[in-house]
Amino acid sequence: MMEFLATCAFGIEAILKREIQQLKFTVTRSSNGKVFFSGDIKTMMMANIHLRTAERIFMVLGEKKVLSYDQLFDFIKTLKLKPIVSEYGQYNIQAKSVKSKLFSPRDIQSIVNKALIENLKAAYKVSVFEESKEKYAFLLDLQKDQALFLLDTSGAALHKRGYRINQGEAPLKETLASALVQLSFFDASRTLYDPFCGAGTIVIEAAMIAKNIAPGLNRSFAFLHFPWIDKTVYQSVKKAAYKNIIMESSARLYASDIDPKLMRYAEENATEAGVEDIIDFQVADFKIREYGKDYGIIITNPPYGERLETTKDAEVLYKDFGLLMKKHPSYSYYVISSYPGVEGIFKQKADRTRVLFNGKIKTRYYQYYGPKPE
Repeated sequence: MMEFLATCAFGIEAILKREIQQLKFTVTRSSNGKVFFSGDIKTMMMANIHLRTAERIFMVLGEKKVLSYDQLFDFIKTLKLKPIVSEYGQYNIQAKSVKSKLFSPRDIQSIVNKALIENLKAAYKVSVFEESKEKYAFLLDLQKDQALFLLDTSGAALHKRGYRINQGEAPLKETLASALVQLSFFDASRTLYDPFCGAGTIVIEAAMIAKNIAPGLNRSFAFLHFPWIDKTVYQSVKKAAYKNIIMESSARLYASDIDPKLMRYAEENATEAGVEDIIDFQVADFKIREYGKDYGIIITNPPYGERLETTKDAEVLYKDFGLLMKKHPSYSYYVISSYPGVEGIFKQKADRTRVLFNGKIKTRYYQYYGPKPE
């Protein structure tokens, strides 16, 4: 049994934890932006393919409290890394330090690199390293003097699903968009709208959930280059994920935006993701587009900053959106925004507000719960 770490944006740890548990994995602990779980190599493969809100999956190679560079060197040098790490690999080491006595990432990287080489020389009884195509990316994560030595199994960050061939300005991360959907009451029985859809990320992520399309099916992973990986196991995991796709979903989603170019992007991205069949695309102003029957759900990221010329434009837009909310009182509304004073402009306090980060941008997610469907 091994321990793995799934990282995520601050504020969505509970969603990621629930996702991991839904895969029948055992969560061992969690902290800000981190959820640890146990399992085997197949567990790691499934986590990379299936988790919608995780940014990366790391294999935990070791953990220890370190207060000096000598202690850090000894910690890395004495870890049992064979056969996980090959003597022929290319090694990339990153370092992070928060509230720790060892605070220089550059110095930490240097010490870890030296200790890693000494470790592998002794383990493989070699004195010269010949680099091969095998690439290993390590992270030494130091938090309050507690050192975690981690192996990145994902490669490119997991929000890079592979379907977003076009994007607008200030795009929403796919992992965050999925979190927004999972924090709502959306399911196949509820109609979902995004009237400021941009390149379509929110509706595409919702459609992938509705069709049970695993987010990592159309991309590669770092672990595929590890020599000890059994590719037949990986193929069986992918095959099972494809088998579980719901080909005929009853879900209906509606994406609209006033910008024709963005709507074209959204349609192209949805086609790439394989969900265009359950999304209706329309170039329309959110104030005058048609909304369907009662108990709909609106999940949206209204434009602010890059997509509006002035602050006054933003205030007018948010006031108009507040009027839309009053016009459809049976709807549930979920609005993510970095614009200040949203509740005041809506003249309605949210049932719940969450602080979430889209990359380094701090946002708030305003959740307005409508009545339950009759």
